[in-house]
This record gives sequence, C-alpha cells and structure tokens, in this order.
Amino acid sequence: MDDPVKRAHTEALFRDVNERIAESAARFDVDATQFICECADPNCTHRVEATLVEYEEVRADGATFMLAPGHDEPDIERVIADKGRFHVVEKIQSTAREVVRRLNPRTA
Repeated sequence: MDDPVKRAHTEALFRDVNERIAESAARFDVDATQFICECADPNCTHRVEATLVEYEEVRADGATFMLAPGHDEPDIERVIADKGRFHVVEKIQSTAREVVRRLNPRTA
C-alpha cells in the first residue's frame, strides 16, 4: 500500500471503531477489553487486549495508534511504546500525521 493518505484514513476508521468499543466497555464498567488493531491494512482482523487506561493513554495524542506487534509501517509511523500485547505508534510522515489529526474524533 503506497498512498499515505489512504493508509491514514484506514487507521482513522479503525480508531473510530475502537472509540465505540471503549465507550461500550466504560458503560459496562469493565477495566479491559479487546480492541481492533489500528493498522493500515483494511483487511486486518487482529485484536489487541488493553485496559481502558492504556487506551486513553494512546488516545491522548491524535497522532498515536494501537497496533498488533509487527503491524507498523516504518515509512509513515514509528513504534514509541512496546506494551507486549500491542505497540503504540506515532505518525511521522507529515501527510499521514495531518490526516489522522484532522480525523481525530476527539477534536472534531
């Protein structure tokens, strides 16, 4: 997949789904749940287990995402934390970073 904009849109879509998962988990008062991998592969079906606190830490920055280990794409993002069950990546490619920040549901 070459287009950083398309990849950024895919990751932003997965982030939107995870926002709903986090909201549902909070409503049911659970501490942890399974989120979908927020990688750029639109066919990815991997799940990552995280606490709601961990999820909120990832969401604190609109340019960071939660991925299954090994799903990062070094040309647009870098791993900034290895949590074992998942990696936290930050967008470093300028166009991708701009797109995901613009599509951040928490600032829209």
